[in-house]
Amino acid sequence: MWFTIILILISALCVTLITPSLFETQRDTKPTKHSNKWNGPSTDTRINKLLAECITLLKEMNVPISNSICPTVKLIGSRRTLGRCCKKGSRKKYTEFDYYIEISGHTLGNTEKSLRNTIIHELIHTVPDGFCHTGEWKKWAKYVNAKTDYNIQRLASEE
Repeated sequence: MWFTIILILISALCVTLITPSLFETQRDTKPTKHSNKWNGPSTDTRINKLLAECITLLKEMNVPISNSICPTVKLIGSRRTLGRCCKKGSRKKYTEFDYYIEISGHTLGNTEKSLRNTIIHELIHTVPDGFCHTGEWKKWAKYVNAKTDYNIQRLASEE
């Protein structure tokens, strides 16, 4: 009889210890809308340096980019976009500068030229009336392409 009671208690204990981990494993294998979450750092000194260099390059080329661009790139988890230019107030946390550049953390392994290409693409969004990929943005992207070996396009692929 004692043997049966101990066996039942051990079985109950094993079920409570093992069952949650089985459910967690099943949960982890299902795709979720958070599967693009970036678990890396929120910024990167190398990317911030590239941003500063790209700003200098565009200003030297007389591209009329904004003078109020956050000097720190925020790394995001997106796998669908390489980068994003955000206007002041578009997200609650963005209030100090007029523009903020976000780059997918998943692109950190790309070539330096590819990263610069993405950063320049986003910086051109800061020209007056350049927030869409038409008109002024298109004009300045063509200008930069003609004067450099970059290939600024509306859509790009990772290298």
